[in-house]
Amino acid sequence: MAPLPDLLCRPYQHRLLALLCLLWLSSLARPAAAQRYDQYAIDTTQIFNYVDQMPTLPNGGGNLALVKAVQQQVKLPIEVREGRTEGRVFVRVVVGVSGVARQAAIIQSLSPACDAAALAAVKKIPRLRPALYQGQPVAVLLTVPVMFLSPRHVYATTEVARQAQFPGGDAALEQYLQKNKVTPEEVKQRDLKGRVTVRFVLKADGRIGATEVVNALCPSCDDEALRLVRSFPRWQPALGYDDQPVAVSQAVNVWFSPPPPPAGTAAPVPESQVYSQVEQMPELPGRSGPTAIQSALQELIVYPERTTNGEGQVSFVVEPDGRVTRPVMLKPIGGAMDEAVLAAALRLPRFTPGQHRGQPVAVRLAVPVLIDIR
Repeated sequence: MAPLPDLLCRPYQHRLLALLCLLWLSSLARPAAAQRYDQYAIDTTQIFNYVDQMPTLPNGGGNLALVKAVQQQVKLPIEVREGRTEGRVFVRVVVGVSGVARQAAIIQSLSPACDAAALAAVKKIPRLRPALYQGQPVAVLLTVPVMFLSPRHVYATTEVARQAQFPGGDAALEQYLQKNKVTPEEVKQRDLKGRVTVRFVLKADGRIGATEVVNALCPSCDDEALRLVRSFPRWQPALGYDDQPVAVSQAVNVWFSPPPPPAGTAAPVPESQVYSQVEQMPELPGRSGPTAIQSALQELIVYPERTTNGEGQVSFVVEPDGRVTRPVMLKPIGGAMDEAVLAAALRLPRFTPGQHRGQPVAVRLAVPVLIDIR
């Protein structure tokens, strides 16, 4: 047998060498191609902070859908389930041109256990539709909030995926308040206008829980606002990011204003037309002297169980028909004592009204009050 070089003429040697080179190059290219899906060599060559369209789930849904998808993967650590830790972890990931999220890192920590749970949840993000910039897929930084809240947590309105809703919506809520509200006498007598804000817990089953007044108007107004809220029908509950009903803190405003005066009774004079000093000041019939009004007021005070001693000053308007309206404490005494003084002012008998240029006018008076219970 002849040696191999003798069996091949020069042209065949060249062809065989070219074939061997091609096979060698192919053997090198195949592993690189196989690793490309895992390594994404060009996937994050340039990472954008701002793009025209952020990454989304394969079926769309926007940022909210992505946050919900992550939240549904969260395993709550025992410290969260027991209510010892609550809050948010922010995780930043790079979503490459391929749509795969990589390089997850904590940028706002809560606790080691929560941080680990957040990373584990984010790493389960499915392959996304990549971000787009000028119509082309690009790599982008994506920050994902992950919430850790105990099963007993009362959510804020900013912590839920869907807000709670009164049956029929906001318009129905306003109609309910107007239909069922009873205007207290105090509002009529004092010509009060304003709102009471009631904060309440709406339970996961849509029922009303704890209630409190956070913006008061008057004691009877506050009581009426609380009564209205506590009598609400069941709401459509709020939903958390796992699409389950949750307890949420809500607030509602109940507005009060005096009704139109009865036929034949003049409306209170606008404050801008109320005098502080006139030619003839208002007087109580049958009483005279500089302390006459103060003495009459003191006699009408119904002292509360817990009386606060002190010196105060109450102001009220004597209308052109002699009625007392709009009492306010210029110098409060404190607590229930102030309300007792205001109520006493409204029980004062009709005055002989003040006069200016021979005509009855509205005059605002200021009367000192001394409470000294021994």
